[in-house]
Amino acid sequence: MVVIVLASTIYDYKITNQTKSDEKVKKKTLTEKMILSFSARANFTEMAHKETTNSDLNILYGLRTISILVIIMDHRFGTFTSSALVNFNYVERQYRAPFACVVFHGDLLVDTFFLLSGLLVAYGLLSQFDKKMVNPAFIIFMRYIRLTPVYAFVIFYYATVFNYTGKGPLWKVIAGADSEDCRNNWWTNLLYVNNYVNPGHMCMTHAWYLPCDFHYFIIAVGICILIAKDKKLGICALLVTTMVSMIIPFILTVIYRRPAMLMFYPDFLTAPKTHPDFLLTYSKSHTRATPYFVGMFAGYIYYRLKGKNHHACKMKSFIIILLSVISIAASIFGGSVFYNPYHPYNPYESGAYAGFHRALWALGSVGLMYVASYGHGSLISNVLSWSPWVPLSKLQYGAYLIHMQFQLRSAASFMNPRYITYFDLISLSMSDMVLAFICALALYLTIEAPFRKIFKELLMPKRQPKSHKVEEVHTGNRVNHNNNNNVATGVQDSRL
Repeated sequence: MVVIVLASTIYDYKITNQTKSDEKVKKKTLTEKMILSFSARANFTEMAHKETTNSDLNILYGLRTISILVIIMDHRFGTFTSSALVNFNYVERQYRAPFACVVFHGDLLVDTFFLLSGLLVAYGLLSQFDKKMVNPAFIIFMRYIRLTPVYAFVIFYYATVFNYTGKGPLWKVIAGADSEDCRNNWWTNLLYVNNYVNPGHMCMTHAWYLPCDFHYFIIAVGICILIAKDKKLGICALLVTTMVSMIIPFILTVIYRRPAMLMFYPDFLTAPKTHPDFLLTYSKSHTRATPYFVGMFAGYIYYRLKGKNHHACKMKSFIIILLSVISIAASIFGGSVFYNPYHPYNPYESGAYAGFHRALWALGSVGLMYVASYGHGSLISNVLSWSPWVPLSKLQYGAYLIHMQFQLRSAASFMNPRYITYFDLISLSMSDMVLAFICALALYLTIEAPFRKIFKELLMPKRQPKSHKVEEVHTGNRVNHNNNNNVATGVQDSRL
């Protein structure tokens, strides 16, 4: 792949130099387009380009990047504490600290990704259906090939190479076991059923997210078609689906008398794949869907407000911010009650929290996003719309896929029990972030961006108007045309 990228980049420079002397160049053949798809120069340049012309959605770049950074830090805490520690009593005390749930309820950041994915899918599909209805099977297929190439490569790495990248007393138990699971169950990941088929031996524990997102996407396509054809019927279907997604975890928690949420205790951290709560409610598509469908409501709102000079007054913005902060705080700190060992267990209390706390998080997040986009939330908007977030946000998918291997390798190679401090966790987390994004950049330039272009060119070729011909001028950047038949508008970057 590296040789192909180098050759493509050299060819790209050669073509670019020709355009400096010639105003117009001959239209590129399909073979030339395939070769140029691997150009590191062009792909690197395009990283800074925004996927949407709707400035109201610019806040999503920062929100996605910050979320993945916090998730990497949260996973570092989990892998660190799952290894041998000298001062585990320090960790035990943290469970009962006033702000423990800020760390131990970090799974809510994953719900942010579900929320953003639902928002972008609804916004993108509804915008597309305004122009032209597209075969839903084709949309789903395009989603599959959008996600899978880089995912397949990382799975291949875990199955073949990862086991030979280190050694240590816990290597066979941690790294070796994960590599073995990938060799045996890689196919469940590629079919996006790994959270239902052999979940106790899932390849890449953190990959439970992807089948959930893929399943929700299939449902979202159907709901968006309903909205496009009959707005009232479609919105009712989305509302019912959202309510069902909240009722299911409530019922399961009550029936099986399980905790209100997945408790990040040592029994889970040391063996997450086989933990009963991970298998019952944490990783299943039918129990994690609420934020996604709330995000679809948000996407519908952004779709309806697109192109309108909508602006919320100061009082309305203040009220929304206040209610949003209360909602988010309730979803986070409400969970601290269940970490109290003296708190009596009540299945209905646990079920209520299990069913509704993710909705509170999602609603609070949507409120803050609304104020940042349309209200008096300039500080939030300026921070989240910061231009460097744009290229980083395009690397977050690769960073999510690859970051755990650094953390598992670190935990598996400890030669002696470690002494844990917050300083160690922060410094190791920052190292994880840097390494993950460097590897994500390599994955983006060699696999993700090239294959996206290839599939797009093969399956959605741009057709020039019959009334006139359009000459392509290659500059190493994007080539813009007057016509655009990209059915994935707004959906392409709704991954993770």
